Amino acid sequence: MKRSIVYITIFIILCSISNYSIDYVQGKQMKEQSPYYLSFASIGAIYLESRLDCWAKIRTTSSAQELQDYLNNILQCLNITLEPELLELTDTDNSTIISYDLSQPELNLFIIIKSDKQLNESYFMLSVVCHDQKVCLEQYENKLNQIIGLKWQYYYLYKAELPHMLALDDQNQAISVLLKTMKARKVEEYSNNSLISITAYSARLKEDTGVNINGKKYNLQIAIRNNKNNTKTNVYIGSPLILVEY
Repeated sequence: MKRSIVYITIFIILCSISNYSIDYVQGKQMKEQSPYYLSFASIGAIYLESRLDCWAKIRTTSSAQELQDYLNNILQCLNITLEPELLELTDTDNSTIISYDLSQPELNLFIIIKSDKQLNESYFMLSVVCHDQKVCLEQYENKLNQIIGLKWQYYYLYKAELPHMLALDDQNQAISVLLKTMKARKVEEYSNNSLISITAYSARLKEDTGVNINGKKYNLQIAIRNNKNNTKTNVYIGSPLILVEY
């Protein structure tokens, strides 16, 4: 009888340790997970894609060869092999433009570098669109920051959807949940019959991601729109603001 009690006690202890380990691992994973994905999960939205748009400028013109060297440098920093057939060069009296469009199963990458011969400036624009939730877009920011002489501006966009349309009150409630999950304070709001868009400031995001417009600071924008074409609801979270049309 005593031996049975000992076995039961050991079993209970092992179960407790196992539960604690599972809770610890889950808690750690939750802590390390992106606040954007946690926000989507908080309202039951299904992740669709994430997008990074960034740009930089230097105050000098660049030759076609220099533009290609810049492109090679950017691709090397991103650990991407140059495929010459994807490169396109346009040279006119006013500008020289080089573009690179790469489509892969895990991501789409588009780079355009322009040298303006009239303004004596060169512009760098890069977009990454990813459909895999496991890919961390911040890694591209970290790699691009290693390029000496280029100071990039970064804008992030995360898109998800709900499998049904939301009434106006439900849209407002979803916005409130998203703000709470992001630990964000609403700054401004715009709405019409099918869309609610708010700008906010979130304590969960890096301080240097904010922008100041008319004396107001934002580092987050959330938009919810009913899509009547497929009777679903699109959810957008952008930082610091949403650049693309929604």
